[in-house]
Amino acid sequence: MICKKCNAEYNDDSLYFCIGCGSMLKNPTTGEIVKENLADFPDEEIENTPTEEITDFSDSIDDTTDDTANEAVLPPPIQEESPVYSPETEIPPITETADDTPKYQDSFSEPEHKWDSFPPPEQDSTDAPTAVEKNAPVKTGAGRLTGAFFVSLLAGIFLFAACVLFSLKLGFNGDNLHETISNMEPWSAVNAEYNGMSLSDNLYYEAGFDKATHGFADKTEFALYMAKSDFNDFCADKVRQYADYIIDGLGKEPTITENEIVDFFMGNHEIAKETFGYDMLTADYNSIRSSLSDKGTAEKFSVSKIGWEMKFRLENVKYILSYLTLGIITGAAVLLLIWVVFIVNHKGSHVLGFIGNTLAYSGLAAILTAIAASAGAALTYTATGDFLCYLSSTLLLPSAIYCACIGFTLFVAGIIIKKVKKNLKIKAKIRQAVNR
Repeated sequence: MICKKCNAEYNDDSLYFCIGCGSMLKNPTTGEIVKENLADFPDEEIENTPTEEITDFSDSIDDTTDDTANEAVLPPPIQEESPVYSPETEIPPITETADDTPKYQDSFSEPEHKWDSFPPPEQDSTDAPTAVEKNAPVKTGAGRLTGAFFVSLLAGIFLFAACVLFSLKLGFNGDNLHETISNMEPWSAVNAEYNGMSLSDNLYYEAGFDKATHGFADKTEFALYMAKSDFNDFCADKVRQYADYIIDGLGKEPTITENEIVDFFMGNHEIAKETFGYDMLTADYNSIRSSLSDKGTAEKFSVSKIGWEMKFRLENVKYILSYLTLGIITGAAVLLLIWVVFIVNHKGSHVLGFIGNTLAYSGLAAILTAIAASAGAALTYTATGDFLCYLSSTLLLPSAIYCACIGFTLFVAGIIIKKVKKNLKIKAKIRQAVNR
């Protein structure tokens, strides 16, 4: 048999439909051949067919012929149940569609009406939170707030340390100290108490001035001589050398030698002659040099000796006040504040509160430290007359001013942040009241 539509040739006369295009070759109900879909239907097949069969075949054709005889005869719809796919079969059954395209029936799909009589399953509340739960604010626990408090406290300590050290770096340098000492009141330094005596009395006995002047100079006259001399400038030059070495690490280790002290007395020879009424000779100055050497006066002013008595190497100050150290301390404070932000789950009110408190209290501590370093030392000097207190209040004045300015800036910044937090809380309360 040859299909007229797709010219497919088949040797099997029992086929009902063309495998290639699906055209009907034999009527599956009556078993009759559809000649309209066959090309060059062989005559021998008709001749070899029994007479009764041909007669029956023609009768069946006449009975089935109508106005639509020229159209393709389609089989009536099969009113049988669709075959169900069983696990023994390897290929699911094929169903015919309107476009003659064979499609596999999904034997595993359930009828659409199966669940019509059942309500949809209820959704578990734990898997899908309601809109109220999604919009509900996340509260920060007491444990997190406690941890944030200690972290912010540590950040405030680092910030305070950075403020003080940076103030010392700016104010406690050679040029500032030289200017400060040069402008000191001469009598304040001369009469300042040191080791149970005034500074002038200490130097009078250390230098053996009574012996060097053969009794012409007593302690009172020597104090007057020191006040008239350029003692402040001499001390200012030496302090600049000490500051440059200790703070910035510049130059060699400074000290005050016997020759430098003697050179100071020789530079004020005319003032001594006018004050003592005695013209000092070279031998007299050599006597002063010997007395200073015997009492170890120069050794008392060496950096190593001072550091030994203080149990601290003053050479290490330059590392403490270096910009690298200041940057590390400031960076640590900033990182701790960032840590606070994560501890409180980025809650805006808590973040502003902790940062504002940290800045405000560290700035307040810096201001109080500046006041204590300057005014406190000055009041102590007034009460005790101690030379070290006077020197501290004088030398630390520039650093105290810087510290107070930086501390005031931090304090104001903290107050502003706390004010912003307060305003946000007020707006939140107003918003809640309106939503109600």
